[in-house]
Amino acid sequence: MNTSSNISSMDYPEPDDIVKVFSKIQKYSNPVFCFVGLIGGILALTVFLNKSQRSTSCCQYLAVRSVSDIGFLISLIIVWITDVFDATIFNSPGVCQMTIFLSYICGFLSVWFVVIVTAENYIRICHPFSVSKYCTTKISKIIISIFLLLALALYNFPLWTLDVSEGHCKGIARYDELFQMFIHMDTVLTLILPALLITFLMVAITFSLARSYHRLGRLKGKRTQKKKSRKSNHSKVTKLLFTVSLVFLALNLPSHVIRTMMTLSRYIMNRSHFTTTELVLQKLFYTLYYLSYAINLFIYLFCGTKFRKNFHEMYIECFAKSCKRAKEKKTNFHCTRQVNRTHAKEEGGDIVDL
Repeated sequence: MNTSSNISSMDYPEPDDIVKVFSKIQKYSNPVFCFVGLIGGILALTVFLNKSQRSTSCCQYLAVRSVSDIGFLISLIIVWITDVFDATIFNSPGVCQMTIFLSYICGFLSVWFVVIVTAENYIRICHPFSVSKYCTTKISKIIISIFLLLALALYNFPLWTLDVSEGHCKGIARYDELFQMFIHMDTVLTLILPALLITFLMVAITFSLARSYHRLGRLKGKRTQKKKSRKSNHSKVTKLLFTVSLVFLALNLPSHVIRTMMTLSRYIMNRSHFTTTELVLQKLFYTLYYLSYAINLFIYLFCGTKFRKNFHEMYIECFAKSCKRAKEKKTNFHCTRQVNRTHAKEEGGDIVDL
């Protein structure tokens, strides 16, 4: 995107340099975010699929979200490799359509499972007596199936509206208007509607928590302590889900806002170019957006007590035991070699090292 139409590069030479700096930051930060996000997503997925975790509905939602995050990061890596190394992998028949399809469908699922997690947290905090009715694994499996089918129905358009022409992944001319319509639909489904729902639910949750803490502050005695003890596990779950929603909103909302502003400025104000400030903000906010895919594991570890315990058992303790066994095996090997050397000396034979 060229900004020379709005700002003269001769009068203001710095803005172009600023855009280039942020472009380089995004260019080299994206693969780091992708690598960390892929490793974190795989580790988080295996923990959520653990027997003790998958028995809860929220963990099933977060497991599906981990899968969709992994898919989105794979599509991002393919595009990044093509842009940086001038490769043809993205601009190949089949890869072009599948990469765009994967990015759309995974982006949709990632956003909406955060909405679902936020809604479940709203039920747990604001309507605790309805938890046993709505926050069940049976309900979660139905909701997951519905959203998977809905995503496939809504976002299959890249498979038949895109084609590789002249070595580039492009839209088929006769589908241009239809393709634009789908893009606007995606803006509503993955930006406007989820942002409004998450914001509304988070505000309701915050007010409900504030009222609860105010009531607890006035209560005293053993009854209060017993009540706190019974709700300790419930509080840990709501803390994790609240943090997931809050971080997602903080890191994703800026990129969606700048995207909407730039889209409106193009179609409503008939602008063909963007200002340097808009370009810089776009790159900065999109860097935050990609960062959100890299830090999910750390959020789960920091706020999820049960998740942290299972992660420690599955990976930290397992790694420690493996190192201990390897060390013992190495020690035994050296001891065996020493015994063989001793016997060989005593019998006057040759010493052979294997």
